Amino acid sequence: MDVKFSSCYFCSSRGCAVKVYLEEGRIKRVAVDTGAPIVPGAHCVRPSLAGEYQEHPFRLDFPMKRTGGRGENKFTRISWDQALEEIAGKMVSLKNRYGAETIATSSGTGRGAWEFAKTRFMNLFGSPNRFGAVTVCYGPRIMVWLTTFGGALVSDRKKDLTRLVTLWGRNPHEGGPHTWSSFLKAKKEGISTMVVDSRFTEPARQADRWVPIRPGTDAALALGMMHIIIREGWHDAGFVKRFASGFEDLKERVRDYPPERVSAICGLSQDDLLDTARFFAVRQPSNITIGVASEHSPPNSIQAVRAINVLLSICGSVDTPGGMLIAGPSEDFVTDAAMELNSVLSPEQRAKQIGAGKFRFLSYPGWELVEEQVRKKFGENHPAGVYLTCMAHAPSVFRAMLTGDPYPVRGLFVSGSNPLLSHGNTKLVYDALMSLDLLVTLDLTWTPTAMISDYVLPAAGWLERPDMGNFCSIGAYPLVQLGEAALPDSVKGRYERYDDYRFWRELGCRLGQEEQWPQETFEKVWEYRMAGIFRKRKVKTVGEFVRQQRWEQGSVEPGRCAEGLATPSKKIEIKSVIFKTLGYDPLPSYTEPDPPEGKWKKYHLLNLSGVRTMPYHHSEYRHLEGFRRIHPDPIVEIPVDTARRHLIADGDWVWIETPVGRCRQKARLVTTLPPDCISTQHGWWFPEMPAKAPSLFGLWESNINVTTDDDPEKCDPISGGWPFKGQYMRCRIRKVQRGGGDMEKKGKDEG
Repeated sequence: MDVKFSSCYFCSSRGCAVKVYLEEGRIKRVAVDTGAPIVPGAHCVRPSLAGEYQEHPFRLDFPMKRTGGRGENKFTRISWDQALEEIAGKMVSLKNRYGAETIATSSGTGRGAWEFAKTRFMNLFGSPNRFGAVTVCYGPRIMVWLTTFGGALVSDRKKDLTRLVTLWGRNPHEGGPHTWSSFLKAKKEGISTMVVDSRFTEPARQADRWVPIRPGTDAALALGMMHIIIREGWHDAGFVKRFASGFEDLKERVRDYPPERVSAICGLSQDDLLDTARFFAVRQPSNITIGVASEHSPPNSIQAVRAINVLLSICGSVDTPGGMLIAGPSEDFVTDAAMELNSVLSPEQRAKQIGAGKFRFLSYPGWELVEEQVRKKFGENHPAGVYLTCMAHAPSVFRAMLTGDPYPVRGLFVSGSNPLLSHGNTKLVYDALMSLDLLVTLDLTWTPTAMISDYVLPAAGWLERPDMGNFCSIGAYPLVQLGEAALPDSVKGRYERYDDYRFWRELGCRLGQEEQWPQETFEKVWEYRMAGIFRKRKVKTVGEFVRQQRWEQGSVEPGRCAEGLATPSKKIEIKSVIFKTLGYDPLPSYTEPDPPEGKWKKYHLLNLSGVRTMPYHHSEYRHLEGFRRIHPDPIVEIPVDTARRHLIADGDWVWIETPVGRCRQKARLVTTLPPDCISTQHGWWFPEMPAKAPSLFGLWESNINVTTDDDPEKCDPISGGWPFKGQYMRCRIRKVQRGGGDMEKKGKDEG
């Protein structure tokens, strides 16, 4: 039996180490490589289903070209050469007519360390319009860390030193085995635990303290805690004086957040707020893991992430043993930023990035200010890769497709994403994609988005490519962990798949970019990026490296503050120079969301959408029978008393409705939510339903984004993040009656 040392990408950007056992070229079993540093840490069911995934007939095997109308499910098989030649020709035609910026790309969560290749291609082509999920997932966190600390924060949990572990808007029990394992270990080590979450999740049940705030009020809670902590003198005055800038201004700011105001905003009693502030302040140093809840809650998405990090800072838990340390890239490793060729995109083209004028933080204006600082500290191998920190504004790009404002966007490449499921306002996204002159999808399986594409191209999965986790490849911390391909990406007569690097390289070569793609294969890319490490280890190939030891780990040590940080002041920036330069409030703040207007006044419940659910990852794996047996139906959680008022019983199918559209999910009655909230699952479609439009694999049936609003005026004013939680997620519910209608058609028409 052959054993391969691979990087699992069944979920997020970590790239967990696994061993793949093969027999006659087929998967026998997959096991976690427990000796490696990046592993699930707790039981994860996903790797056990790798064999079913790899062999499933829903996988894309060969390039396909649309021969009928969009959504008619009429495709013909073509060669890779024909696909690439035709796509390149159409791109040249569109560029000549509208300019390079007419081409955009869509990305999802980190699906591999090839993302730099997409950015490199777009920079060379001349378009600034890359957009994706990072605007509302991790992008805000890494950019706040870079502007505040000059690097990413990593936990330094130590048994006899760390006194508190906090999960803030994060439920790793369903969406992060590694973080969940760390949380449980902290409990066993006697470390106190706290969970800030509107839902009474499993982590909340097990925590020493649960803080059940009103959705979207994270920033107010952090500011209110700082008011109390500073008033009572519980902050680390010596640390703040020596290593932070802007503390005196913060003292003035938090006077606007006294307990009586904050308790009303957050839905807590003043006693609970005081106890929470005390509980946190006296248990330092501490670790905090921030989830997506705050990132999903405009208009306070960015300010909430800032406020939480500033709270941690004034308590002296940054750059402190047992607290949070400031990390940087590995030595002798070429980071994503150095691979992206960002310098070749001209200032004139950068200025055309859609949404960058209004949402300046997670776009070129913000990235250029951050990049200037980190380049001084780390050189070209810095951690500010643009694919995580600098995106076009997706809702505005979709509108440009429809209206031509500020200019026409006529072509879109979709890779590692599924826009019809992952973005808000599905009906608008659908209309936008249907209007395009060129829509290309590079993916692992058929999807609703693929079904309306002009070209559908088969991507190599994690079993078929050498890869590492995105956090490693971007240089967020000094650890690189590599995996090799377990299986070939092409088998004659069975399938012909390209890894993403090969796709972007070969397309680029057809557009005159040959000299800028010197590494012919993804494996050669890793040999180049890790050349210094390979020399030290006296290895030459990926295979030799992973068999000797698949990782190289440097240390993250306290003391970065004393050296001077990669920020304008060289200190922790409580008051951010970069925010001020961009025209934003340089101090953390809380803005009350606008009250509902017009039709929205009739919708009184709040929808906490996008909660993570095992075994799925966003919109992936609904086609796998093994996964569907574990979790067969989309679930809406409804408080028991709320359900009774609506005559809804456990197991009933329920309409979730907004002025934007409606979908249905199956009711689960709970006592873990506030009475004015429901919680819905995202990413649901039904591969067993008809592929042809209007069904598109049941796209309109239970996809919660049929109901969500991505109006740019409701997006976060700093990042442009659209609402998936918080006060802009109003809805109503009612029981689906027998003969409830053809959802495939109604969902679309009513959207």
